[in-house]
Amino acid sequence: MSAQWETVYNNLRQKTVPGLLCERARSAPNQVAYQTKKLGVYKKQSWFEFACLVSKVAKAFESVGLRPGDRVAIMGDPCEEWVVADIAAQAIGCITYGIYPTASLEEVEYQMIDGGAVLFVAEDQEYVDKILALSDQLKVLRHILVIDATALFAYQDDRLLTFSKLISKHSASLDWLEQKCTCISPTSVAFIVYTSGTTGPPKGAMVSHGKHLAATMNIVVHYPILSEPEQRTVVFLPLCHVLGRDIAITLPLISRLVPFFGEDIEDIATTIFEVAPSILFTVPRYLQKWASQILIGISNTSGVKRGAYEFAMRRARRIAEGRWDGRAQPAAFAALWVFIFRPILNRLGFDALKLVISGGAPLPTETAKLWQLYGLNVVEMYGQTETAGGIIAGQQGPFALPGNVGTVPDGWEVRLSNDGEIQVYSNDLFEGYWNNEQETKKSLTNDGWLKTGDIGEWQRDSLKLIDRAKDFIVTAGGKTISPAYVENALRASPYLSEVVVFGHGRKYLTALIEIDYEMVSDWARGKGIAYSGFTNLAENEKVQGFIRLEMDRCNEALSRVEQIKDFRILYKELDPEEEGEPVTPTRKVKRNLMYEKFGALVDDMYSSEEERLVAAAVSGN
Repeated sequence: MSAQWETVYNNLRQKTVPGLLCERARSAPNQVAYQTKKLGVYKKQSWFEFACLVSKVAKAFESVGLRPGDRVAIMGDPCEEWVVADIAAQAIGCITYGIYPTASLEEVEYQMIDGGAVLFVAEDQEYVDKILALSDQLKVLRHILVIDATALFAYQDDRLLTFSKLISKHSASLDWLEQKCTCISPTSVAFIVYTSGTTGPPKGAMVSHGKHLAATMNIVVHYPILSEPEQRTVVFLPLCHVLGRDIAITLPLISRLVPFFGEDIEDIATTIFEVAPSILFTVPRYLQKWASQILIGISNTSGVKRGAYEFAMRRARRIAEGRWDGRAQPAAFAALWVFIFRPILNRLGFDALKLVISGGAPLPTETAKLWQLYGLNVVEMYGQTETAGGIIAGQQGPFALPGNVGTVPDGWEVRLSNDGEIQVYSNDLFEGYWNNEQETKKSLTNDGWLKTGDIGEWQRDSLKLIDRAKDFIVTAGGKTISPAYVENALRASPYLSEVVVFGHGRKYLTALIEIDYEMVSDWARGKGIAYSGFTNLAENEKVQGFIRLEMDRCNEALSRVEQIKDFRILYKELDPEEEGEPVTPTRKVKRNLMYEKFGALVDDMYSSEEERLVAAAVSGN
């Protein structure tokens, strides 16, 4: 590692987020910290105003009895108040954690009891209802603070407080906040991030102040554009996820990134169009969804426009292949960009984007390639909750060849174990799991490297993800197959929203499919197919025939043993808010639960005459 970055990392290890906020408020008081949309207008908030607001909320928290070490849970969509409450609680020594807005009642109960929160911050009445439904089980919960109380009528509970009324009783004081920050140790736990819980109950990863700042700095080191002035981004990923926290809270403090908060998370498209971000952090599902919107729009346009688009795509493919081979041809792309691709991207607010970073899950190669054909510099990065806000690897580009997750940041180390597991070493990893010493020990090697549970391989200096170690399928024929690789190949179809592959111990692979309702319904309308909803559409014979053709097309990119021989379309959309649903709030599939819930559909695909004869012989029937 260069001496310059070692100094930067060491400096951040001695700081806290609330303390760094105070520093920014002193050194650049009038510089814009973030913008938030209220009543249709974006309001700029300076670093000084930001710190003063945090001081008021921190005073309010102390006034209701919060003390160092207390836990504060926050539930709601990304908003200014979520960020302020989080930093304010940390400023007085509390430990914060977020709960996914789409978490089921069962998941909320687990995290509230496991984390032991004494204060629950609710964005609005929807989340108040959730927490009150659990009130009998939450013995240590003392207060419920509501950010938006407009729909809070006739609620009788002494624990209820409203954000605006509580902070109105206190005055802002940067001096007071600075004094409080001197009492926080950079080595103490700042927040907890609960893992997705795909293989069991979620684990609470503890992250300390200084390590989080230093870890997140590796993103800035890896992507220097973040340090350039006037970089705009839109906040829409959940703040309870470590990547969401990086984007909305930490990166703005250590770089020049300015986050924008929209008025309604349900209208992300409008927010992105209005902001026209220069940098966008996202997850694969959004990139797939936005690509589908473009493809739908093109399919519904005039023949002349479709012809121009198809001509541009043929040229763009050749140019992209040249880029990936190291033969840059920017001049050849300029006309296509001006006349075809920029107008398409402009409709989404994407035409000012300099960098799009996808993380949180594997990005299907075909999706990444499509955006690069359009001229967007889409790269993929890879990290985990346990890396405390930092990344393990990231493509740097520009226009990196899709299919790997890039190189390791300066100051971090990665190695592969004998079985191919990716292991990471850094001075800035998480502090362990909350109340779970056994799992903490299992997550580390004897020499202190983090065991990611992911299988990878090196492609020169770049890291390629293969699959989760626990998810490999070994067929009856002895073939070891990565279901994630197969699933990503199938998700290249814009008509497939989710694909889950099965076949462990079986003769061939099968899949359960969740169709993309928007894309498939648009196709059905174009074919004059009537339907009354998701279930009716999924069960339509013509739709199933169409999906069969899509599967056959995607299968062509797979080897024979990797090809899907049969599939079933789910009769309902996967909903993370539904109790017992086999999908996490981040839409990661719980494979075991998937089989428990839809096992009859899976078994039906293996019910061959040969197997029935064997079963009959065993049973004697």
